[in-house]
Amino acid sequence: MDQNSKTPALKPETFGFAKSASIKLLIIGLIALALLIPQSFTLDLIEERQLRLYEAEEDIRGKWSREQTLLGPYLSLPYFELKEIVSNGEKKLVKEHKTKYILPEQLNLSGNIEAQLLHRGIFDVVVYTNTLSFDASFDSLELEKMNLQAENILWNQASIMIGISDLRGISGSPHFKVNEKSLVMEPFSVGKGENKGLLSKIHLDSNNSSLRFSGEMILKGSKDFSIIPLGKTTKLNLTGNWPSPSFQGEFLPESREITEAGFESNWNILHFNRPFGQEFEGYIPDLSQSAFGLSLVNPVDQYQQSTRTSKYAILIITLSFLALYLMELFTKSQIHPIQYTLIGFALVLYYTLLIALSEHLGFSNAYWIASLATIILLGLYSRSIFNKLKESGIFSAILSIFYIFIFIIIKQQDFALLIGSIGLFIALAITMFISRKINFSHLENQNPIWSNKPEGQISQ
Repeated sequence: MDQNSKTPALKPETFGFAKSASIKLLIIGLIALALLIPQSFTLDLIEERQLRLYEAEEDIRGKWSREQTLLGPYLSLPYFELKEIVSNGEKKLVKEHKTKYILPEQLNLSGNIEAQLLHRGIFDVVVYTNTLSFDASFDSLELEKMNLQAENILWNQASIMIGISDLRGISGSPHFKVNEKSLVMEPFSVGKGENKGLLSKIHLDSNNSSLRFSGEMILKGSKDFSIIPLGKTTKLNLTGNWPSPSFQGEFLPESREITEAGFESNWNILHFNRPFGQEFEGYIPDLSQSAFGLSLVNPVDQYQQSTRTSKYAILIITLSFLALYLMELFTKSQIHPIQYTLIGFALVLYYTLLIALSEHLGFSNAYWIASLATIILLGLYSRSIFNKLKESGIFSAILSIFYIFIFIIIKQQDFALLIGSIGLFIALAITMFISRKINFSHLENQNPIWSNKPEGQISQ
């Protein structure tokens, strides 16, 4: 065999360099993984700040008023039944007192919610004042249907009742009427405070048991407001000055209009839509599963958005290191693992800066300020790595694209997976396109990393 055709023997130093290059890639990967340790502390920091926010909210809500759920009005009708008992061998008739709770035929409610932000330190909590108007009608009692005798009903002990979840929210004196007669309302609490609200004694008689209830009250609360549809037909109209209401509960409004100045919404609920009837014996059960209403959502939930941003940290670190390594190959620069580590620490510190700024400036402003500061820092630092200003500019531009990409994903919640998948696919395609002429087989031998052979030609 011709001596020239023999494969040349590899020099010992070739193995040493190959080993060093492979180890360098391994070290870069380990640095990226190690950076997840301080990154996990960022998520712990967000949880700690969220706990501080929750404590501030509980403090303010405890003093202002908590979430409000309205139950009523409804009619309390005491009566008695004659029960036969045996005492000392003799039969006696005794009265056993009971109560019927009767729900209205028609219930119309309207409310105007004036929301505001209360501050506790750097934290904001949404509270509201709701001006409510009531209009409810109770038709003549169908005593036979309820198995009641007129003579057994305690007509002069009937009451009209309104359940309110937090009595501290009542502001001023409520003004209510029954059949155009003013009522004097008093607080009540049944059981262990589970059923509480306002009541007023009314006088009924067997000849005129129908009534019309109307009036107004001002109710303070925080974040959520809901009602339980007690009427055979329940209508609710809610307006307010909050631009981002979230409609909650078993029923969504039939119509709604939301603008930057506030909202208007309307519900119309029939008794066919709810899992209970028009009367109860002895007590009102828990009907909260049928409640509906709205929640005043704070659109600037910086902690939720910061959490989502932090979960993309490994993506930012990996893409940044990949870009840095490719530029190292293209520019024939030598970047030390310590320099990779310092750049990685800057990428991780970014999230702490984002959390701190977002508490004062809001998430969007904090994101762009923290991103700009990080890009400028790493761009200036890269001047010590690359020989030309143009190369540092390219690296800064790549970082800018990464942060813009993550911001788009964060803001587009419904399309985050789609946008993220397409973005990563494009990033991979660009990487493959840029690296298509890198001669990896000669890279370890310190030969030129760019192949001068036409594409498709195989090295001999």
